[in-house]
Amino acid sequence: MELTPMMQQYLATKEQEPDALLFFRLGDFYEMFFEDAKTVSRELGLTLTSRSGDKENCPMCGVPYHAAEQYLSKLIAKGYKVAIAEQIGDPKAKGLTKREIIKVVTPGTVLSDNALVNANNNYIALLHEDAVSGDIVLAGADISTGECFYGLYQGANRLQMVLDELYRLMMPELVLVGAMSFMETLQEFVELRMPNCLFTRLPEVTDEMEDILVQHFDASQRPQEKLVKEGVATLLSYLHRTVKTDLSQISKLTVLDASENLVIDTYTLRNLEITRNLRDGGKKDTLLDVMDMTQTAMGTRLLKKWLEYPLLSIMSIEARLDAVEELVNDMTRRRSLREACKEVYDFERLLTRIEVGTANARDLISLKVSLACLPVIRKSLAEAQARLLQQGHEGIEEFQPLVELIERAIVDEPGFSVREGGIIKDGYNEELDEYRRLSRDSKSMLQEIEEREKAETGIKTLKPTMCASRLWPMRSGISPTSSRPLRPRFWELRKRLRPSSTISSRKYGK
Repeated sequence: MELTPMMQQYLATKEQEPDALLFFRLGDFYEMFFEDAKTVSRELGLTLTSRSGDKENCPMCGVPYHAAEQYLSKLIAKGYKVAIAEQIGDPKAKGLTKREIIKVVTPGTVLSDNALVNANNNYIALLHEDAVSGDIVLAGADISTGECFYGLYQGANRLQMVLDELYRLMMPELVLVGAMSFMETLQEFVELRMPNCLFTRLPEVTDEMEDILVQHFDASQRPQEKLVKEGVATLLSYLHRTVKTDLSQISKLTVLDASENLVIDTYTLRNLEITRNLRDGGKKDTLLDVMDMTQTAMGTRLLKKWLEYPLLSIMSIEARLDAVEELVNDMTRRRSLREACKEVYDFERLLTRIEVGTANARDLISLKVSLACLPVIRKSLAEAQARLLQQGHEGIEEFQPLVELIERAIVDEPGFSVREGGIIKDGYNEELDEYRRLSRDSKSMLQEIEEREKAETGIKTLKPTMCASRLWPMRSGISPTSSRPLRPRFWELRKRLRPSSTISSRKYGK
């Protein structure tokens, strides 16, 4: 079958991400072809068609680009990777429009609200084994919250500790680097305990290890062990290649240190139904479900971590109990904090969407509302005696200038998409206000100009004529070429009313 230039471009783009479904932008649709089309059609219930009428050799299906997020979320939930190829060149230009993959969405790197439907972390983890010593490093991250961490496991019980940690993380995607001596055991565990987890295989560690670590972390946070460096840097390199942003929100690296927490193995955590029930692995009827009366998504995630990683240090336990006791005994302060926290949105995910450039105007309004609560929360903790509450008071910053900026600039109820317009408030920008007036009331502005020109020229019969593709003043019985004194002013108005129009500037004397 002879392929068209567009189909050749599609296949060349597909070769860049062969293990991902390719959403290929064609006008107002994302199209899939060949095996990708069959898979997407089966998983989403779409009808197969064909550009050439040959469904057998060239199957095709597509989704509208403005509704792609909901289809994308369904595929990600089923464990697929999706590469998004957008039109980079001018669609109106002659020849084939240039297209490039702008990002690859995987179960562990998804950022859309449709996919992140609850307060749970969306982790991605990486395993890397030393071929000589058998030591295992586990590196993990949640790009929706900016978390990044690692654990180094050694000794005879290292594999079981790794499996226990994987069960606690319950990530939807696990990256494996190179060969694994325990691959069979790992596959059995994942199939039994984590059936929705996607395996991603990488042949080797990244060759940009030092550069990536310097880009993300301060010198004090960078690990010293070579195996750990390789694992963390390779995970971040994989995230860069898929998300295709600088991931500046990942700037802190923490260590999974079992010496400070009680180690709860997989079977205990599961059978006691601490954070997941035995029925379907959900939260309902678990200890977390009973205790979770938090007001924010961040609070839910923190409580879950506290239950899965109980403290061992007496001093840390006492400090936490002192804070709890003070809030229990001070009903006024507790109520004030709870009421203020009700208005706080998910800061971590809001800031991530802003940093990676996927935020919309509603996210900015959510940020404004959340930041406006901080002074109230800080004030409520001002007289606290418990050490942890005092640290909370000292650690809260107020961002009043940013709150005031968003208040001045963004309407209170903006549309979901930038394409809907109407996001910026009237009065924030004079030039924008003038363009809006032109778009809404061009006839009255034209009337004003007509009256002004009549007064200036003394020509009472002056009338503007709106032609199909231009605006031009015409005196009665006088051609446009003889009305030179008026030409520059109306040309400027013409440009502002139709800035994208292509009119010969030589013809009109610009």
